[in-house]
Amino acid sequence: MTPGRNAADRYLSKGRELVKPVVHGIARRALPVVERASGTKYVRERATGAGKSSGKPKKIATETARAYRKLASGLHGATAENTDGWTVAPSTREVDAKARQLARLKAHAALSEALTQGSSFGPAVVKAGRSLVAAGHLADTVSVGLNLRSNPSTEEAGRVLLGLAYQRSSDPEVAWAQFEKIEDREIIVAAAEEYYPTAIDTLGHEALPLLESADKAGETDKWSAKAVLRTAESAFCIDAFDQVRTLVEARLDRMGDDADSAVRYELNRMRDWLPGGKHLEPLPTTAGKRNFGVLSYDQPGIRSRNIGDYIQTIASIGHLLRYENLSFTGDNGLTDLFAKLRQSVKEERKYGGPEAELNLVEVYRDGNVYQDIPEDTWYIAFGWYMHDIFGKSFNIPFHPNLRPILLSVFVRYPEMLTPEAVAYLKKYGPVGCRDWQSVAVLRAVGVPAFFSGCLTTTVDTLFPTPSPDRRSGTLRVDWTKDNKGPKKKQTVTAIRDKSFPENLELARNWVADYAYKYKQVLTSRLHANLPARSVGADVEFEPKNKSDSRFGGLIGINEDEFDAIRNGILDKLSVLLPLIATGASVDEIYSKWVEITADDMVAADDYLATAHLPEADSAAVAAVVAAAEKPTPENNVTDIVMTVDKGEQALVASAVNAIDGRTSTRYRVWLPAGALDPTHIDDIASHLTNGTIRALPPVTFPGVTNSNDLVQALLPELFPDHERLVVIPAAAEVRTDIAELAATDLDEALLAAKHDVRKNRSSGLTLMRRTASAFGDDHVGALKYVFASHAEMNDDFAPFDPQIAVLNPSALREDGVTQRVIGLLSEVTISFVDALLTVVRGRYADRDGDWNVRAQWETSADPKIVNWRGQTRHYGHMALSR
Repeated sequence: MTPGRNAADRYLSKGRELVKPVVHGIARRALPVVERASGTKYVRERATGAGKSSGKPKKIATETARAYRKLASGLHGATAENTDGWTVAPSTREVDAKARQLARLKAHAALSEALTQGSSFGPAVVKAGRSLVAAGHLADTVSVGLNLRSNPSTEEAGRVLLGLAYQRSSDPEVAWAQFEKIEDREIIVAAAEEYYPTAIDTLGHEALPLLESADKAGETDKWSAKAVLRTAESAFCIDAFDQVRTLVEARLDRMGDDADSAVRYELNRMRDWLPGGKHLEPLPTTAGKRNFGVLSYDQPGIRSRNIGDYIQTIASIGHLLRYENLSFTGDNGLTDLFAKLRQSVKEERKYGGPEAELNLVEVYRDGNVYQDIPEDTWYIAFGWYMHDIFGKSFNIPFHPNLRPILLSVFVRYPEMLTPEAVAYLKKYGPVGCRDWQSVAVLRAVGVPAFFSGCLTTTVDTLFPTPSPDRRSGTLRVDWTKDNKGPKKKQTVTAIRDKSFPENLELARNWVADYAYKYKQVLTSRLHANLPARSVGADVEFEPKNKSDSRFGGLIGINEDEFDAIRNGILDKLSVLLPLIATGASVDEIYSKWVEITADDMVAADDYLATAHLPEADSAAVAAVVAAAEKPTPENNVTDIVMTVDKGEQALVASAVNAIDGRTSTRYRVWLPAGALDPTHIDDIASHLTNGTIRALPPVTFPGVTNSNDLVQALLPELFPDHERLVVIPAAAEVRTDIAELAATDLDEALLAAKHDVRKNRSSGLTLMRRTASAFGDDHVGALKYVFASHAEMNDDFAPFDPQIAVLNPSALREDGVTQRVIGLLSEVTISFVDALLTVVRGRYADRDGDWNVRAQWETSADPKIVNWRGQTRHYGHMALSR
């Protein structure tokens, strides 16, 4: 029998072992459904032993229920003879466990089916691994991958599994380190959906020969349609348009009627964004007229389906239509719409204004770099920046022919603030921000910014106040509390297939409902709340998360604050738009912008300065450690603090023994008080030849409930005379001399640690934003945290992983880190890791990654410490170093 067939038999056997508990779980969950089919009366009578069911439908349902009952009781599990299987639902924990088993079963089934149908082992493993990764079982995928990689005959199958897992969890470089060592062309073709995008994301243009070679060999014809799409997306983001066209057009020519319609749609959209496609057609211009952009929402990755976006654009149009002497040429759809909307401008907002003509062009907020934008095109750059392109790149700096007025800007992803983006924003700043969080983020990277509020507060310009007001009833827009009465959803998929003017007309009609039809609006949406409030509706705004970064300064505001936002925007644009319309120079316009925003910049200075990170009283901290016996440093002795999380107690002995067998100097291991009982500590100590193990004294502090967090925060005070202190988790697998780690050159750094390699961990500002979002209903506290955590920053930083670190206790003490970390722990719902990142930020030395290898997210050729915290320890973990 072939090796592939043996593997199939093994996995089929494994599948049979797993199927029983899965079917049992399915049977249990099916019982209530079957019972409902038989009628609640029957279930109630059956449970009490009284009465009998009648009727043919009930009889069938009863027999079916009994069959399920027999199945559930006959299989091993929680539903057994002593459990009332008719009425007792499975626990959430059991349901989750069965769901995990089901996901594993599906993966094993995918592998077994592929092998049974004659597939080679490598491609079959790809199918199974993809199934596990899709279900979120990254640790399982890594564990199987490490096992397979440790055997020369299955090494490449193991590498592809690791690559699949790391592509989901880590930076692309981590996944490519596995993929690039695969030579089996069958495996590469099977994993093309992950292999080639990872190559391009890691290597850029240097990866294109790999793609061209695959195409020349005819391998791309064997790829799945999704593999073509994902590879084309990555190639598009590095402007490899020739390669994209080759992939896309070849696949579209071959796609049959039964092909995935969603993939076909995206491939056709991508073709439209290539040179020569409809999005790169020259925009209409009028000789001698200044161009003005009207913000639209298309881009190569995805087109907006949020009507709230188009409501923002309607609000921006009102600022142009206020000027009665201003006329418009250009895009026919836009000029016709402008003529229609002009009829509804409020009398009190109208101005004569300059006699001038603007040429209207549609400008994509997130995809304008791919447009043929005419020279000297001005526009109000507002809204959500940025919606990334295929999750890989951002449309900033904007098209070089654009001249933006940066007003009502929301910075969604701090990762977009690359050095080039920062320089661009500085050039055209100050940036008027829709929310205070964006002000703080931009200032943290050196961009001048102020709070302007949202442009939709001014949408009432195009909606005259009704007299008399005949509005009545209540409209619910994405309202989560109840579903009574008229309701709408702001996300409308159909708008993706409408023209830009059609969507603007639709947005206008939405706001008209607020202005003329409904007296009250209940909503969880910002761009239903503010526009409805602008046109005079009574609004109740209850977002899912009041601390969402979009809402700072826009939630919980009174009428005076709302009017201040609206009037501030109206006043600023009433100064700039006439200058733009009459052809003023770039320098004159931006100089005026700096002038009219100066007071707002001062106000932002004052407001941001009101918040400070909470800080524990130094005397209180000193009192906590005053009575504690503090270790005295000894020459040539390495002091190690071993943190012990819940469930890690059993790992302490093996971790200490590994240190003992590899450390060249004497050492002392210090455990948090209560981590192990004294007898256990003495037993470990009795086996050591080169060091000791002791417990730190117990400590408490008001408001800090997690003792492990408190101990780590107090380490600089508990070791006041130490120059170095090593911190490792009990889940660490130490493979080399830890004295080498202790000798790390700290220079002026507060500590040394490895940067966090996990995906979406490249920006400290992003992590702080996520921390603030966890404040929930305390949106005021969230805003204060953002202000205080961003203060005195002048750049973003890469977050570090403090689980394995070398501390500089004296520097940490001098900087007051202990007091500020404990202040956060006692006053804010925050973890020690997030608190330490907030306080230390980028003032750390980036340590060699081999000293902290997290198996679920990376491998290493020569791991010095493998960190298994939060992961299932792989029994064949020695394979990690291959």
